[in-house]
Amino acid sequence: MPRFFQIALTSLVSLAIAGCFLETMDASYATAQEVISSGYLEKGWIPKWLPSSATDIRETHNIDSNVSELSFSVPDRSSIALPEDCKPVGYAGTVQAYIRRRWWPSEQELATSYLFFQCPADAADYAFVGISKSGKRVLHWRTYAR
Repeated sequence: MPRFFQIALTSLVSLAIAGCFLETMDASYATAQEVISSGYLEKGWIPKWLPSSATDIRETHNIDSNVSELSFSVPDRSSIALPEDCKPVGYAGTVQAYIRRRWWPSEQELATSYLFFQCPADAADYAFVGISKSGKRVLHWRTYAR
């Protein structure tokens, strides 16, 4: 095969593979005010109930599947106001997050250090919130059954 065709074929395969990964986007913000000022809250990947005291906000989502994961810190549990229709659920009643970045807790940490709520799903089959037992770290994720 001529060198030109090898380069062209390699380039096409690389672009096709890269396209699969470009559908997953990441964002991080120091404060909730940064999220609001950027207009990112209006895009829907971060829930509107994000506390104004939230810091160290990390979010990832896949635009093709609508799965998403969000993690943020709050000063204490009293600053978290979940929607009324979020109901407590045990860890066994959750569905694992799909993307799972390095900042996402391990399954062991989730099982032992978080309390969970199932909330109405708006973009995927399931939506969950995990609140650390210390009340200072909050997770939110949308996912599908596997």
